[in-house]
Amino acid sequence: MIYQLKAQLKDIRPPVWRRLLVPSEMTFAELHHVLQKAFDWEDRHLHTFYITKTRGTAKQRIEIGNDGGAGWSDADYEEHKERIFDWLVEEGDRCLYIYDFGDYWKHEIVLEKIIEPQPDAVYPVCLKAVRVAPEEDSMGEGWNPEAIETKELTAMVNAKLDSLPKKVGKEIKKKARKETGKKGKAAQGNVWQALLEKAVAFNRLAPWQWMDDDEIFLVIDPETNERLYCSVIGALGQEHGMVVYIGEQGYKSLQHLLKHPYPEQDPVYTQRAVLISFADRNELSKEDYELLRSQGMTFRGKKQWPQFRSFIPGYYPWTISEEEAKLVTTALDQALDVARRVGEGELSLPVFLQDDKIFARIGEKREGTVVWRDGLVPLAGLEAGEKAPAYELLVDPKLMKMVKNIGQVYYGSIEFDAGYINRPVQKKRGERPYFPIFVLAVDVNTGLIIHNDLLPVENVAMRVQKSFLDMLLRLGKMPREIRMKKETKQMLAPVLRKLPIRTMEVPRTPASEHVRRTFEMF
Repeated sequence: MIYQLKAQLKDIRPPVWRRLLVPSEMTFAELHHVLQKAFDWEDRHLHTFYITKTRGTAKQRIEIGNDGGAGWSDADYEEHKERIFDWLVEEGDRCLYIYDFGDYWKHEIVLEKIIEPQPDAVYPVCLKAVRVAPEEDSMGEGWNPEAIETKELTAMVNAKLDSLPKKVGKEIKKKARKETGKKGKAAQGNVWQALLEKAVAFNRLAPWQWMDDDEIFLVIDPETNERLYCSVIGALGQEHGMVVYIGEQGYKSLQHLLKHPYPEQDPVYTQRAVLISFADRNELSKEDYELLRSQGMTFRGKKQWPQFRSFIPGYYPWTISEEEAKLVTTALDQALDVARRVGEGELSLPVFLQDDKIFARIGEKREGTVVWRDGLVPLAGLEAGEKAPAYELLVDPKLMKMVKNIGQVYYGSIEFDAGYINRPVQKKRGERPYFPIFVLAVDVNTGLIIHNDLLPVENVAMRVQKSFLDMLLRLGKMPREIRMKKETKQMLAPVLRKLPIRTMEVPRTPASEHVRRTFEMF
């Protein structure tokens, strides 16, 4: 489409203005060049744009700026990335263009009309130019606004615009049809479009106004039979949205979080979940923003931009996969139904872990269609089968034999700990980082670090067993006593059974924790 814009200098009399026709797909950076030519500026100074009215609603000066790569600008958006049709949407929408922060020339730009491109016309073009603008760096002194008549000035402006890249009407039309076709095809079966539409609807509903995060409900996905445990967050007025805990791992992490609201270990290391939240524009990562732009979506105001984060045990929070997007779309779809019914008083959810059942929305496939029904699922059934992990001896028998031959005794008490540390490692650019396993052996009495190791997340049990044996070989002595937490002891059980070491299971390893915290600070 073609936008008819009226650009007028503010705070100056008599009025100086230009009526322009420009392609709606033009970026603000391209519009800047058009305005420079239209007002005969020389582009020697800084500039910026402020959106003051969009979609018929007045705004508090959203800035679209350009730092020229110098890093000075703190604008909300970049003019090279933002297109005018995303911001000037309805007739009457407007923005400010400020040029030269010394003379501070303010241009008010109003979207007057949205029209079809003429097949043989070229754009941008000036329809009317009224009065010359003041000279560059003049502060308006010596200005003769009537120096050139309107007809002649309009011709002069068009001559200057001829130096800019031109777009022909029929090409604009062709591209518009192509883009419309692409969007139509993309919308069919588009996982991301469906996800974003559900997220936007959820944000509009704002169920955190009447639901607490312990009102957990279950959604059983009909395609995968995966169990999705949903918790609406935001009742305290901070981050709002929903957490979807996925499968058995997700259930265990949710259980642990509610039973231990102040856990020793950051839940980020062990959660299996997807977080749906709503952020400010400047809180989005590049990937977040590109996802929204790829689906033609923009938002206005605080805490309106959908953001999705995947949590997998041992890995850094990351953008979600397509498989996760499908699950979360299903969860959001059913969350809308549950939240509405709770808000209207039609449904009361059992308090998670206090009641023996959880409310569920169960999807079932019947004759090619999905039918949803309510259900109450016993928690006992979800917890059944939870057993302590059984580990095998995973190290080289030769290494085990070498350790058994150690004859001397270490009479001090040693803490041995193996756990995640907040030092993410990224093997390749673009690849999801992981939290390494930090292995520590510390003398309880002296605080001396006897052994440390940093392990990848693959084959953890085997690597921890080997690291433990490496410690004993380097020490050259067999410890009389070793203290370790339950999880570490379980991994080392096959090794410990073969060694004459007294093992104490302890809830905490304070000496190791002190070293770990110190390490994380640097």
